[in-house]
Amino acid sequence: MKTRLPLVVGGLFGLYGVLEYYIPAWQVGWFTEEFRSWAVIMAAFAYVLGAVNIIQVTVPKIRRREPDWGYKVVLLTSAALMLVVGLPWHKLGAAPAKASVAIAAAPDGATGIRVDAPADVSVQIGGALLPAATGPRPVTPVAPGEVEVRLSRRVAGYEPQVVTVTVAAGQLATVHGDPPMLWGKDGRVFVWLYDHVFAPCNATMFALLAFFVASAAFRAFRARNVEAALLLGTAILMMLGRAPIGRALSDSLPDVAQWLLDVPNNGGRRAIMMGAAIGAIATGLRVILGLERSHLGGD
Repeated sequence: MKTRLPLVVGGLFGLYGVLEYYIPAWQVGWFTEEFRSWAVIMAAFAYVLGAVNIIQVTVPKIRRREPDWGYKVVLLTSAALMLVVGLPWHKLGAAPAKASVAIAAAPDGATGIRVDAPADVSVQIGGALLPAATGPRPVTPVAPGEVEVRLSRRVAGYEPQVVTVTVAAGQLATVHGDPPMLWGKDGRVFVWLYDHVFAPCNATMFALLAFFVASAAFRAFRARNVEAALLLGTAILMMLGRAPIGRALSDSLPDVAQWLLDVPNNGGRRAIMMGAAIGAIATGLRVILGLERSHLGGD
């Protein structure tokens, strides 16, 4: 039963995924949306199970002080930190303070709006962006009526404050505001960690890959046989065609490099994609028919 039930469920849903394109009834679309919603829920549970699995695998290794256990501590700490800062904590407490407006008679009789906000807050009055200011902002003359004032931080992770001010002739409206910080995936802490920690580490990893690729290319581009000689010659033509020195040597080298990309490279890439598609179809049919059982722990 433990084996047959997953095979039956997988086969039925696999057949439905194929047959839904050939059934014109509108109910099929409704069923498809319901199944996709359930798939999203199951994917969320899979993330939870993945987190539990990481804890079960890494904690015993840390406890036993196995080799590289310090990196596993960093892994768990980073995962926990990103989980905590990725939660929308700002929705748990009271609603964030909104910008307030105080209206009084203008001393000089001119209609205007003055904004009282921190220096790092960007101010838009009536759609016009005010220049940055380090001290008190000057009064902005406006026409009587409704004027929209928008306060926002110059960095991501803060919720903008938008208020509509109604001023009459001869009045001065003072807007007090300070955009609150957000939490969650769009919050300031999460964005800062992503931009200043994860992104540099990611770029470093890709930068290191360049040296591994260069080393692998040096070993692979040795003309030991005809295939390796063709590979070496193509690589030389491509590098010369893409480098400025190639055009200095011959005006036809860039055209040759582009022809190699458009014709032989495109043909090989399409052949690989077609082969991969045929392999995916064959694997899908084996799963639907119950011939492939590796995902159930079988051979």
